[in-house]
Amino acid sequence: MNRFIIDGFNLMYRSHHAFQRLSTSTDLSSGSIYGFLTTMRTLRKRFTDFNFFIAWDNIPTKKTNIFPEYKANRISQRNIFPLEDLKKALSCLNVTQVECPEEEADDVISTLINQPNDSGKDYIYTSDKDMLQLVQDGRVIVMSPKVGNTPEKFYDEEAVKAKWGVSPSDLSCYLALRGDVSDNVPGVERLPSKVIASLINKYKTPEGIYSGLANEKLTDFQRTKLAAARDQVLLNYTLVLLKPDLNCSFSFGKSNSEIFQYILDKYEIKAISSESYVDLFDSDTVFLHRNSPSLKSVSLF
Repeated sequence: MNRFIIDGFNLMYRSHHAFQRLSTSTDLSSGSIYGFLTTMRTLRKRFTDFNFFIAWDNIPTKKTNIFPEYKANRISQRNIFPLEDLKKALSCLNVTQVECPEEEADDVISTLINQPNDSGKDYIYTSDKDMLQLVQDGRVIVMSPKVGNTPEKFYDEEAVKAKWGVSPSDLSCYLALRGDVSDNVPGVERLPSKVIASLINKYKTPEGIYSGLANEKLTDFQRTKLAAARDQVLLNYTLVLLKPDLNCSFSFGKSNSEIFQYILDKYEIKAISSESYVDLFDSDTVFLHRNSPSLKSVSLF
């Protein structure tokens, strides 16, 4: 079974900002639902031989319990998103929604990827670089959408190595050392990317790097900064490393054009036809499978 897995909040967040000026006659914000559904339609038309899955965050607290500053720089927008109505709309389609209490979609997707898939292919649709850890040649590809002036890109193992200098399986260690400003996770100050990649390719884990640090040819500044950041790096590694075995809950959608139309009417979305949209996801037609991530790039926004 070929699976197309969408990072739900990642797409909803981008849809909101792409169409944030859209609202109904009663001032109900409709941009996030409109952007999400139109993007889903575009993706479905391109990936017709894939079963669609949506992975959701579910009040993720596990990582903030470990590191309270985790993502503290982000203003929570969960309450401004019409999440329940979007989930209701998606429940009217032949798609599967997946989540796990207190966990992020990252770890939900990791759990999906680690389940048996009968030699099928998995495409992950997200702009979150943490997901690149899951890339496996011939089976798992990350599709990073167009963001601003950055074009859409498909990541296989070669593409990950070209960008980061390490293999996908070693990317968690790279991010632990590098840190992540977007997640408010500090890394080792002013340590060059090439030095990080060299250490990881040799030692593979933070523990390995620190055990071999005395034998490495580094500047005094680099050695001092690495030593000072040791506890933070080890903590970062626990935050970044994705979980493969969550106990996820699955919600299987069932075609229902009437309820889907109710959601479209509520948000005054006239650019989508309920019946044709539901039929698009209910189609049993199987097309020639795309064996390469080198697909034609188009903007979804």
